[in-house]
Amino acid sequence: MLVYLIAAIIPAAAILLVVYFYDRHKEPPRRIWWLVIMGAIVVLPISFLEREMLNAYASTFAPSIPFLSALFTAFFVAGAVEEGGKALVFYRFVYKKPWVNEPYDHIVYAVTIGMGFALVENFLYVTSYGLETAFVRAFTAVPAHAMFGVVMGSLFSQSRYQSAPLWRAYVIPALLHGIYDTFAMAQGFIGNLLLVFYLMWLVRFAFLRATALQKLDYRMS
Repeated sequence: MLVYLIAAIIPAAAILLVVYFYDRHKEPPRRIWWLVIMGAIVVLPISFLEREMLNAYASTFAPSIPFLSALFTAFFVAGAVEEGGKALVFYRFVYKKPWVNEPYDHIVYAVTIGMGFALVENFLYVTSYGLETAFVRAFTAVPAHAMFGVVMGSLFSQSRYQSAPLWRAYVIPALLHGIYDTFAMAQGFIGNLLLVFYLMWLVRFAFLRATALQKLDYRMS
């Protein structure tokens, strides 16, 4: 069990350290730990809601069309519910708090929440499917959660500092998550290839948004 826990923690911890040290004005470690815990706690109600949604879909629509079932699971169950839960945690405990005083802070805290969520989710997958799953998810699901966090944080920052619509901070990460899960659930070589290319694009997209917020920090200083 300890090996599974370590295997689940390492990818999330590594990504969180990169994002944390990329911040030129470091956030208090106790706040980082607190939001990791909040991201981890939200897994429980999200898992319950996802299970109920899947059961309701199965009993109501009798999912005989695999493609439609996959889209429902990817966008409405995984994408909407998981990113919605993380966005609610961010909005309740981070958004417009006085100690969030730079644009890049939003990315730090959104990724922190996402890594708390990914850590617990990763542990559940690893204990269910073995250490091979930990290796695969270290290069797929965990980085994807981090990239969703970068995008979410940047959009919350735009809402706060540039009067952009707040709904974008929820809807866009949810759509990105849904696309990821669609490729991840696809079978065969083509699906895996699309997933790899999508992850490469997602990393670049998130990196550009993070860099833009870092530059905005400098201009606001």
